[in-house]
Amino acid sequence: MKLKTLAVFGLVGLMALASQASDYPNKPVTLVVAYAPGGMTDILTRRIAATLQSKLGRPFIVENRAGATGQIATDYVRRQAPDGYTVLVGATSHVINPALKSLPYDARKSFAPVALLAVSPNFLLVNANKGIKNFAQFQAYAKTGSSISYGTAGTGGAPHIVGELLRKQSGLPLNHISYRGAGPAMADLIAGHVPFGISESVTANVYLESGKVLPLAVASAKRLIRYPNVPTLNELGFHNFDLSTWVGVYAPAETPQPILELLNREMRAAIDQPATREYIHSTGSEPGDLDLPKYRAFVEAEFAKWKSVVTEAGVKDE
Repeated sequence: MKLKTLAVFGLVGLMALASQASDYPNKPVTLVVAYAPGGMTDILTRRIAATLQSKLGRPFIVENRAGATGQIATDYVRRQAPDGYTVLVGATSHVINPALKSLPYDARKSFAPVALLAVSPNFLLVNANKGIKNFAQFQAYAKTGSSISYGTAGTGGAPHIVGELLRKQSGLPLNHISYRGAGPAMADLIAGHVPFGISESVTANVYLESGKVLPLAVASAKRLIRYPNVPTLNELGFHNFDLSTWVGVYAPAETPQPILELLNREMRAAIDQPATREYIHSTGSEPGDLDLPKYRAFVEAEFAKWKSVVTEAGVKDE
């Protein structure tokens, strides 16, 4: 009798989810951004939200829940109903965090991948007032002190791991300063509170264009078309620096497949809007365009890749 009752409740639950999926969305959708306003994840999410709202006729609300390199927002979203009305927008730290620490959630099993929004290269940056023009001068400067600070969007993000891998391979006394997002990290770099920073190009681009910061190197496999004179870290004698920041969307596990497919399709269409593609390209980044199966495979590969990099760099949770 108990088994029959459980089966009935399970069937009723599935029918309810199917009904919700058939007319989705019929109320506001909240996109929970795992970082502070002003960084890559926030900027892209707001652009995508505006397009989705116009296309689907429902409000798409952006809510920033910064902290703990994405963990606060991630833990919040995984406890929400799997109905597509609360989804997570996070960066590469989603696949890095499991290699660094014990988490209150399973980054794989607690979420269903939805869409890849963009992939952005990471720059090693210097405050323009430091008088340092290239990587050789940066190395010479770093060797003069016992501790050289660099700021990033937070512990466990791709820029942080880039910095720690560079510290390990170069032997330079680099000291990581963690911020609650790329925006605050860049603000302190420009103000001169930290001399160096590592940031993805979406956030860095406006400051690079203004000349307030200078790029010393990029952590990508090859030089960027937009910044052809900036060498890659691999060119400078280091290895395994094909380490980009990417923005991805996730829903709570058990979100109905039709909702996942609709969100994937509509987000890819939003990214493909000429103005959005032009904006992403203008920052030296690439738009995401993966269907659900390809994005799931991409996320799984990234879990393995970053675990290997974290191990090589010897990164510990701060």
